[in-house]
Parts: sequence; C-alpha cells; structure tokens
Amino acid sequence: MAAISCFHVKIDGCSVFSHPLSKCFLKGLMNMYPPVPKQVPQWSLSLVLTHMMHKPFEPLASTDISFLSYKVAFLLAITSLRRVGEIAALCCDSPYLDFYPNRVVLRPRPTFLPKVVSRFHMGQKVSLPVFLPCPNSDAEKALHTLDVRRCLLFYLKRTADFRVDRSLFVCFKGPRKGRSASSQTLSRWLVTAIRLAYSAARRDCPLPLRAHSLRAQGASAAFSSGLSLKDICQAATWSTPSTFIRHYALDVDSSKDAVVGRTILQSIFR
Repeated sequence: MAAISCFHVKIDGCSVFSHPLSKCFLKGLMNMYPPVPKQVPQWSLSLVLTHMMHKPFEPLASTDISFLSYKVAFLLAITSLRRVGEIAALCCDSPYLDFYPNRVVLRPRPTFLPKVVSRFHMGQKVSLPVFLPCPNSDAEKALHTLDVRRCLLFYLKRTADFRVDRSLFVCFKGPRKGRSASSQTLSRWLVTAIRLAYSAARRDCPLPLRAHSLRAQGASAAFSSGLSLKDICQAATWSTPSTFIRHYALDVDSSKDAVVGRTILQSIFR
C-alpha cells in the first residue's frame, strides 16, 4: 500500500494510503485478521546458556573449533540483538573491533547496507560489556564462561592460523575455510548451537528452529528483566517500540504464571 501510494496520483486530493476507502479497507483487514497475541518462547534460552557453560562448548582453549564458532556466534547474536546479516558484516580488526578492559565494541564494514537504510540504522556500533570480569565463587566462574569478550578473544586467537578474510566470523572447514561466513552459514551455526544444547540436556529440540528467533528471545528476556524499551530498541536498531511489541515480544513470564497454579495445587499436601 505504501509503495502504491508513492507512485499513484492523488485521489480526491488524498494519497492512496490516506484515502478514506483505504483506511476502511485496512480497518476491515485488522478486524478479519487481528494481531496474534504474544507467543510463548519456542525454545528455552536458559537451557541453552546453561549448557554452553559446559562441554562440548568448554573449555574454549581445547574444544573443537566448530563448537567455539557456534558458541561465539550465539552469544554475540543473543546479547547484541542484531540481525544475522549485520553480524556477518562485522570485522575482526581495528577500528571495527576494539577491546577495552570493561567492554568490546564492534562495527560493521563501511560498505555494509542494513535492511533499513537510514541515518539511524547506518553504521550502528555494537557495544557489549564484560560479564562478571572478576569471578569469585564457582558459580560466578561458570557464568563468566558466557562473557562475549572472553569468547571473542579465544575465537580470534584460534582462527588466526587459517583466517583469510577480515570478517569477524570465518568458515572453519571445507573449501571456504578461512573465508567470511555468510548470513546463511551463521544462521545454521545459531540453530546448531541450540540443537547441541538440547542434545547435551538430553531433551528433544523443538522444531522448526529459526535463527531469527534469537532477536525475539533476547529482547523479551531483557524487557522481562526490567530493561527499558528505549535501550532495547537502540540495541536492536528498532526506530520505534512498536516493532518489538508487534513482532518480537514473547510471553517469557508464562512459566511464572504456571508456578502460581502449581503452588495452589501443592498446598493440599501441606
């Protein structure tokens, strides 16, 4: 409708999009096909992150390069909330990748064009803080294995010997070994990471899995934890909160709702 409105001549002094008949038509469509309510997450983010703290994803110094690649790609995708295409455009050297004591900052290559080409979306940097930089207890040491900065340092060191391209993520086998990993390759890595975590947990992996679901999972988890919509939209490069609310928000608190009912039922045994 918007594209037609741009090229079509005005009707009764109104654009096609703002014409009363068009508004009536769109309102009717909304009534016939109302927005789908918030969905329950398809897969468990906590399960995946928990098993990424153990084999086969750890220890990073000796695990297979494939598991390291899957883990780094997953953690970067889930914490940055960026599209797979944007992650594929990241580079591995300065000034596009800078490590600081308390964070790591990543930027896409200058020639990269995002899905929405605008001043807001162009050249958006990814800034990720260090996660538990000084762990004390065993629990904190385990959680520190999810630190993106730590994982990136290991990844760059272990791919240095066969790296050919300056893209951050490179293929680790086959004829394209050392060459930049495409968006399709990264999508397969993300899905594989989820499947491996479910396999380690000895649970059936939900199907079908889509790499794009990480944006919904990560954003919904951040919102449920109290992060403002403004900060979430800035990280995910959404210009307005309506994009998250309409298309990405998941009912991550549904399990908490179930706890209430379970507690009520369990009360009869006290």
